[in-house]
Amino acid sequence: MSLSTVNAFKHMESAGNVVLDDKQLAALQKTLNMILADIISVCEENNITYTLGGGSALGAVRHHGFIPWDDDIDINMPRRDYDVFIPLFTRKFGWKYWIHTPQGTKGYNLLLSRIRLKGTSVVTREDFKNKEAGAFIDLFVMENTFNNALARNLHGLACCGLGFLVSCRKFYRDRKQMMKMAADSGEAGMAKVFKMKIAIGFLISFISLDTLVRIGDNVNRICKNDHSKYVTVPTGRKYFFGEMYLRKDVCRTRKVLYDGNLYRVPRNIDLYLKNLYGDYMKLPSPDQIEKHIFFKPFYLSLEEKSSIEKR
Repeated sequence: MSLSTVNAFKHMESAGNVVLDDKQLAALQKTLNMILADIISVCEENNITYTLGGGSALGAVRHHGFIPWDDDIDINMPRRDYDVFIPLFTRKFGWKYWIHTPQGTKGYNLLLSRIRLKGTSVVTREDFKNKEAGAFIDLFVMENTFNNALARNLHGLACCGLGFLVSCRKFYRDRKQMMKMAADSGEAGMAKVFKMKIAIGFLISFISLDTLVRIGDNVNRICKNDHSKYVTVPTGRKYFFGEMYLRKDVCRTRKVLYDGNLYRVPRNIDLYLKNLYGDYMKLPSPDQIEKHIFFKPFYLSLEEKSSIEKR
C-alpha cells in the first residue's frame, strides 16, 4: 500500500467545499496568467533560467496555453537561478505578492515555494493554518545532484525520507481536516493511509514543522555543483528518483507559444513530458482529470470578497 497521497488529492473533488464553475475557472486562469507574466518579466530582465513545468508545460505543447480544465501553473527553476530570483522578485513585487519559501516563511510548511497574489483567496489543503492564502503559482527547484552514483542515491533517499516526514508531520497538525476529507471521499483505503500518516506524524510531533521543512530544504539543496550532470525535482509529482534528468535536457530551454506569449519549456520537452505523463498528447478521460481541492473563502478580488461578506 502506497503512503503517497499527492495524486490522490487531485482526484478527491467531492472532498472540497468549493467547486469552480466555468466562469470562476476562467477567472482563476486569467489571474494565474497575470502572475506568470510578472514572474517571467523578472526572469527575462535578469537572464534567469526558468521553464514551465508539469501540467503547464503539457498545456503549452498540447493546447498552446492552459489545459482547458486546469486550475494551477507550475514553474521549474535551477537552484542557482532560484536563489537569484527570489530576492529580485521580492524587491520588485513584494508589495503585490506574498512570496512563500521553505527557508524564509514561518509556518509555511511546504518544501516548494509559492508566489501568492495579495487581495485574493484560493485556499488549498495546505492552507488550514495560512492567513496568506492568495491565488498562487508553484515554484519548483531543479536541484543539483551528485555525479557519483552512491552519493546521488544517498541524496535521493534522504530527500524522499525528509519529504515524507514533512508530509506526515503536516497530516498530524491538520488531522481533523484530513480525516474529514478522507471520510468525504468515501474511500476506506484512503482513510487508512491518512491514519497511518497521522500516526507517524504524532511520533515525530516533538519536532516543529518549521524545523523539519528547513532540514528537508537543506538536504534537497546539499549538492553545490551547478554544473553536475544530473538535476532532480525532489518536490515534484514523481519525487527525486522519478524526476531526475540530464541537466542538458531540462536546464537548456526553448520557447513555445502559451496563451499568445512565447514562454520557455525544457529543450527536450518530449522526454520531459513522456516521463511525467506517458502518451502526453492523448486527452485524459473525465475520471482521470486532475483538479485541486479548494476551500472557502474563494475570491479573486477585494470586490468579490466584499460581495461574499455581504451575503
